[in-house]
Amino acid sequence: MKKSRILSAITAAAIAATTFVSMAMPVSAADSYHAYIGVQSASFTFRDAFNNASTGLGTEYFNQITANYPAAPEAKAGTLTDVEITGDGTYTVSVTDFDFGADESLNLLFVSTDVPLNDAIKFTDVKVKMDGNTKHTFDDAFLNPDEKEYFNLQCINIWNPDIAELFGYVMPTSSIEIEFTVTGMDALLGGAADTTDAPADTTTTAPTTGNVPAAVMLSVMAVAATAAVVSKKRN
Repeated sequence: MKKSRILSAITAAAIAATTFVSMAMPVSAADSYHAYIGVQSASFTFRDAFNNASTGLGTEYFNQITANYPAAPEAKAGTLTDVEITGDGTYTVSVTDFDFGADESLNLLFVSTDVPLNDAIKFTDVKVKMDGNTKHTFDDAFLNPDEKEYFNLQCINIWNPDIAELFGYVMPTSSIEIEFTVTGMDALLGGAADTTDAPADTTTTAPTTGNVPAAVMLSVMAVAATAAVVSKKRN
């Protein structure tokens, strides 16, 4: 019975210590993130967001422009240029030498990223270029309100009244580019804690290394030892 109580006390102390350590240590960041151009023409010829379960990353449709989906999917001409985000800076994604048939307009034009939504990252100066000419610039990126997990920068969406007819254009013939600037990535890629669900105002910061301070470990050991002694005395 004594052993059981001692073991219970030590276990409780260990659980408390584990909770403390998990709160103190930062969430690991990825080495880099990615941005993918997304597009859909009037006849629903498209390249979807990376996290679309049916047509996104990892499916046969993601690395091509696809028409006639899902009845009779057909790969169309088009060169997709995505980008790896390795830190703060200006990046460009594009689709060139494409075949949207006789379509004269786009339903959707966007940048899909695997950057988790958080308050630290900012996408700004988003330029929409068609056939080499800038058609519109968003000072701050217009984020897809339906995307709840990742940054998705929308430029054209005929179903969203806020940007449905934001700028005029003639259907491009050879290239569509989206240039954007991102800030806050250096800190994220450097291993800063994920601030997605963190309070907006805080005066404390998590350690920036994966090592638990020696003082913390000594405190944990002391708590466990004290718990064991108390349990033994009570018996």
